[in-house]
Amino acid sequence: MKNGSVFFAWLLLLACASVALAQELAQEIDYSEYDRLTRKYVDERGLVDYKGLKGEMGALRAFIDKISDVSPQSHPQYFLDGSEQLRYWMTAYNAWVLYIAASEYPNKNSLWNFLGLFRNREIKLGGKSMKLGDLEHKIIRSGYKDPRIHFYINCGAASCPALSRGAIPQLKTFDALDQAARRFINDPKNVKYDAAEKKLNLSKIFDWFQDDFLNFLKEKHGIQTPHIAQYILLYFDGPSREALQQTPLNEIRVSYFNYDKGLNEQSRE
Repeated sequence: MKNGSVFFAWLLLLACASVALAQELAQEIDYSEYDRLTRKYVDERGLVDYKGLKGEMGALRAFIDKISDVSPQSHPQYFLDGSEQLRYWMTAYNAWVLYIAASEYPNKNSLWNFLGLFRNREIKLGGKSMKLGDLEHKIIRSGYKDPRIHFYINCGAASCPALSRGAIPQLKTFDALDQAARRFINDPKNVKYDAAEKKLNLSKIFDWFQDDFLNFLKEKHGIQTPHIAQYILLYFDGPSREALQQTPLNEIRVSYFNYDKGLNEQSRE
């Protein structure tokens, strides 16, 4: 009995030490400067003061250098779990977009050209060069299959999801994604239902990435023939929710808002 107690105590001590070590390693990724900069230069609408941010390029560059050297692929021991890896990838995407846009400001076509096409800029993460599009599509989308990421990552356009102020707290990635989904879907610039016309007006994000949303409904909710309205209802609040919920899916007409690809700067009114 005594030996068993000693063995159990040893296992408990080892487990605690392992958790402490993992937490210590995870703290190697310090998001505090990104947190400070986005709280200072991003407003409550999610728009950016690029002129002000450009004055602190040294601080932003220091964070970019940090994530350029370390990633979940190059240093997996620094990340507690998949949610912490996703936290890194999404933050890295937004940080690189901010850095590119601020670096070239007042040029407003650093991310979207004058034809409205996304400029797939080269970035570096964990010592590996890649394109922004690779990060979004090959790592974030295909790796995590969580459509809520479309409400958090920000491509620098006015119609992109609002850029979040502050960094995601440790182990709060999924909470942040839920908040981003509710914020985006309950903004009438992105989702609006006209009950009289049975018309559901949506952001083009729901068109471009429709498969992500519908596949989620199939795989996670067991809906064999899903409709985009069913995904909207997961987060939709307010007076139009009941009307949308009561409308037969085959009677809902879906249309999409124009997508404003102008820079998401605070001076826009």
